[in-house]
Amino acid sequence: MKSFQENISINKDIRSGQACIKNTRITVADILDYLASGMSNTEILEDFPELSNEDILSALAFAAESQKRTSTLETAALYVSKSIIILIMILVIFEKLDL
Repeated sequence: MKSFQENISINKDIRSGQACIKNTRITVADILDYLASGMSNTEILEDFPELSNEDILSALAFAAESQKRTSTLETAALYVSKSIIILIMILVIFEKLDL
């Protein structure tokens, strides 16, 4: 299978910039919704003949990668927030100690 990046495109003028299967207006979210509703790959491909099984797998891979990035960013934001709180506490202590 090709890398999912080869099958997914993001264009601000198509579907409000959502990730789409290249050369279609079908979004990754659409495909995830179909799968979550219980549709099989075969049913999706029958309803949308412009898609391939590889497109469905690319949508899943894109979603997985997006989730990994979101989790990493949330963790980084948590560490930064904690660091800022610690720095503020240190500044308050220094101010009270008149240092």
